[in-house]
Amino acid sequence: MTDTEPRRARWTRVQARRRAVLPAVAVFVLASLGVLVAAGSEEPPPAAAVADPSHSGSGEDLTEDPAGAESATAIDRTLARSPRTVAISSVGGLPDGLAATVTAEPGIEGISVVRGATLGLIRTLDSDDEVVDELPAGWRFPLEVLAVEPASYHAVLGVEEVLSLGPDEGLLSESSAEVRRLGPGGQLWFRDGTRITVAGVLPDEVLGAGELVVATDGPLPISTERYLLARTVVPVDDRDRERLLELAGPRAAVDVGGEVPVLRHAAGVMPPARLKVHFGEFAYTDGPGRWIHQGATWLREYYAEESVPILGETECHRDMFPPLRAAMQELVDRGLAHLVDADDYGGCWAPRTQGSAALSSHAWGVAVDLNVAGNHYGAEPTMPEEIVEVMAAHGFAWGGDWPVPDGMHFELVVDRDLASAVE
Repeated sequence: MTDTEPRRARWTRVQARRRAVLPAVAVFVLASLGVLVAAGSEEPPPAAAVADPSHSGSGEDLTEDPAGAESATAIDRTLARSPRTVAISSVGGLPDGLAATVTAEPGIEGISVVRGATLGLIRTLDSDDEVVDELPAGWRFPLEVLAVEPASYHAVLGVEEVLSLGPDEGLLSESSAEVRRLGPGGQLWFRDGTRITVAGVLPDEVLGAGELVVATDGPLPISTERYLLARTVVPVDDRDRERLLELAGPRAAVDVGGEVPVLRHAAGVMPPARLKVHFGEFAYTDGPGRWIHQGATWLREYYAEESVPILGETECHRDMFPPLRAAMQELVDRGLAHLVDADDYGGCWAPRTQGSAALSSHAWGVAVDLNVAGNHYGAEPTMPEEIVEVMAAHGFAWGGDWPVPDGMHFELVVDRDLASAVE
């Protein structure tokens, strides 16, 4: 590492559209200046934003299409889009014994349990062993890693590539390969010393949009069962869905192929790989409690403070302001502004985790908390339906619909395009 901020390669679609402009709060390369966190937070904000050590690499711009992505277009995606394929998930992980219970149900052809964890990535190399990204001690990229049992995963989704995965190999989704700027032969180095070699790049749909997919017998510590994929004899109808929900418990969700962009847990919001493609990736280091310190490069590129109708001055991702401003203005125009309590606004940008290593969408500044007092996490929401309707029309998913409701929470989703269901 050098004392100056390295030149950064092109690595997201958002960055390709524009050059960075200094945000309202100045973050200097080697300075540690205080950054305000969104209003309404219960914990103190991080002490400082620090110089971003990310994307040092070799300084060479790489092609925008990751190596191997073109060959992935021939992969069969039909099973991941079929109404006979379902994903069952539960907040905090699957209940004990659920896999055996679902397997015993009539009409189930096969199941596969997908584990998941967010791990710290510190270095990547391309297939020529040239550094692409490298971070100093204490910094990492948050990387969502999914672990599958190859035989059962292949049986449900027909992904042959998982069958030949070695313990030190993994597959990248197309979105992850775009962010990482890696293809087959690339390497990912983790904080615990584990090194994984990229065996291939596959479509998001067949890998649950995981940033990295490995086999369960590999060395990475991935123990939480995030979701269960099941293949049914006939297309799933409403009665089947209710039965699966009954088996999985009150904190569960059941999603059917073709009804969501990608079958996985939390299928109603953007997975980390796609968040990074659309809103940029940041390196981070630990702050107090759940708070993190984000690298200055991302802050300069994306952080902004602007005025929004009803809410006033707020801090968000730059791309968050057009839909948020449009939604609030529509409420004003319809005479519904009084339904949003400006004094009970919980903020937008807040760099923190969700309580585990996974990062909150607030860390990207693409979610807002409205009418906080009457809409706490886990409580019955009191959000006026007019607000939910208007926010949905402008691209926001509502947390009040989640298995464990988060009625104050509205999260921007920009990849809602659905592939037609295929039988």
